[in-house]
Amino acid sequence: MLDEYLKRGDVDSFIKEIKTNERYFDKNNDIFPSHSFTVSSELALYIFYDALYKYRIILNDIYLFDEYLEQLEKLYRKLDNFEDIMVGINKLICKMVIVKLDIKDVDGKEARKQILSYIHGHYIINGYFIHGFNTSYSSKIEKVGFSLEEYENYYDRFQKLNEIFAKYNVLRIVDKDFTKKKVYFTDDIIMGCYYSNYAPMFFYNFLTSEDYFGKLNRKDGYLIDNYDVVISRLKRFMSNNLFSENDKKYILDLVKDEWNLLHRVDKKISLLLVKRKVIGDKEHITFEECLQDDGDVYDIADRLLSSKNTNVSYDADLFLDDIEVITLDTYYEKEEESYHLEVTPEEEFYQYKEKDVSKEFLDVYGKASIFLILGSLFITLGVIITIIMVFRGISI
Repeated sequence: MLDEYLKRGDVDSFIKEIKTNERYFDKNNDIFPSHSFTVSSELALYIFYDALYKYRIILNDIYLFDEYLEQLEKLYRKLDNFEDIMVGINKLICKMVIVKLDIKDVDGKEARKQILSYIHGHYIINGYFIHGFNTSYSSKIEKVGFSLEEYENYYDRFQKLNEIFAKYNVLRIVDKDFTKKKVYFTDDIIMGCYYSNYAPMFFYNFLTSEDYFGKLNRKDGYLIDNYDVVISRLKRFMSNNLFSENDKKYILDLVKDEWNLLHRVDKKISLLLVKRKVIGDKEHITFEECLQDDGDVYDIADRLLSSKNTNVSYDADLFLDDIEVITLDTYYEKEEESYHLEVTPEEEFYQYKEKDVSKEFLDVYGKASIFLILGSLFITLGVIITIIMVFRGISI
């Protein structure tokens, strides 16, 4: 869906700027109340994906895109918080619709109706709900559609994991009802990007639990696929709470199996798009309400394009004709210096402690230790002899 835009050289260049230039990604993250995730530099990229998605769904005019991209770059340069950038994008979409429809007077009643009808029809009536999922499932979904019954998982084993933790007075360490066969959608592509990065959320929340495993300076270890950093806190917790060796082995084997399942292909942002009419969620703003609003047309367009459905449940199969899959580059990269993980000294100690020390090293170290001990004995003996000779008045 977005490939024709993502393949453009100017778009690729702008994405690189968003990832590396602080002017584009270092904004005031605190002024972003509409999203529940802890946001960082990646948000700038996901907002740009949102801008491309809205342009493709509503306008999809290759001739107007140069102007659109130029105005987007200005928004990123001029505004100092992401919430204002989001509002600016929605109003820019409205402006481009006015240009496309060749409307001269936006204040006229018929003009307003035409503008809002165009946006509402493309983005709401014929728009999509979005489900962010782990890329390891992408190939199968693209071939056969989406079926909850065939969603490969280890749910039974995670239920037993909860039972094991309960033995050590930790209740529902994995906070998920595995009996419910539901998938959740959002109308917000930004949320979809975050969900895809973290998916499945129960696994991410388990491995990064600050309540039980302590606080990391950052949680990027999971996002840049640093298994050693992620698993070290779990190991430490189990050792400190005297988990039996059998319980440790069961938990670590399950975590490793789940990790391998999620990393059997290179990680991307994978989004499952389903027509809104398939899921049938009720509109929060009807078209009639838009027409009755006598406010600024740009403000009304902003409300139409803002997220209102962040947790829409669905429990039926989705066939190929009902869906579309989008694959996007993720912000995070494995072990890149620009996304280095800050680790506390305590975590460095446990990582070092848990590393395997080879038998060859132990053998060499043992041999070296013998020579060191012998050397120390000879030095000590020499010092004693010297002291005796001094007391006896023997010159040396």
